[in-house]
Amino acid sequence: MELIRTPREDLADLFETTLKRNGFRTTRHQRDGQFVIEVPDQQQYPHARQLLEELVADLQRQGGQQRVEPLTGRPQPLLSGGWIASMGWVTRAILIVCALIYLTPYVMGDGVYRALLFPASLEGLASQPWRLFTPMLLHFSLLHILFNLLWWSDLGRLIERHQSGLQLILITLVTAAVSNVAQFLDTGPRFGGLSGVVYGLLGYLWIYGKLNPDSGYALRREIVIFMLAWLVICFVGLSGIVANTAHLAGLVSGCVLGAVWGWLARQQRA
Repeated sequence: MELIRTPREDLADLFETTLKRNGFRTTRHQRDGQFVIEVPDQQQYPHARQLLEELVADLQRQGGQQRVEPLTGRPQPLLSGGWIASMGWVTRAILIVCALIYLTPYVMGDGVYRALLFPASLEGLASQPWRLFTPMLLHFSLLHILFNLLWWSDLGRLIERHQSGLQLILITLVTAAVSNVAQFLDTGPRFGGLSGVVYGLLGYLWIYGKLNPDSGYALRREIVIFMLAWLVICFVGLSGIVANTAHLAGLVSGCVLGAVWGWLARQQRA
């Protein structure tokens, strides 16, 4: 299905690069002196069209000096309405819930935090099973929550846009459970944060993209290197204040899920 056409090769390059960075499969050819970009998958077409409409609007506002987000290539300032609008309902809901919970100690005391912490023993999960997952919603500083939510919004919306919200929920719950249990066994119940899940999403997209390079899920190499380097730095220099075991367990569990779903997707196309 034809998505957009332009006589300018530089704009065609920009449109095609942006689409591929966001996971869309595209074809490109010349017709009547213009560069035509098409999206063969009808299910991807509405999302791809919305993305390019936002990009064109941003180019018009900035007089051709486009700004492109480092990970996904989406053209938007951080605090614009487009940043929120680009997310699916799952990505948006987790972001909002984390932000609200972060504010509760300033309004209601620490009761909510204590109710959402991992229990003091694994046996406590039998009566309060939600606490297997809820530590992911807790953050203990502004830098902590900003770092996690920025990565969550980028990685989560990729999965939600190109697979489904249900898929994102499943990956989030599995990686949260694995990373939370691992961190509890290492340091006890006083921990929190979405970073174990963030590393899980990273691992999922990384391995899924490796197994299915044509799907558009391959993360940029520098993103993976940065996150893995940060993982090592935290283990070496920040071992006392960062939930490193949760990071590693989340990454490994996400890689396993990416391998499983990546292999299944590959078998379906074979």
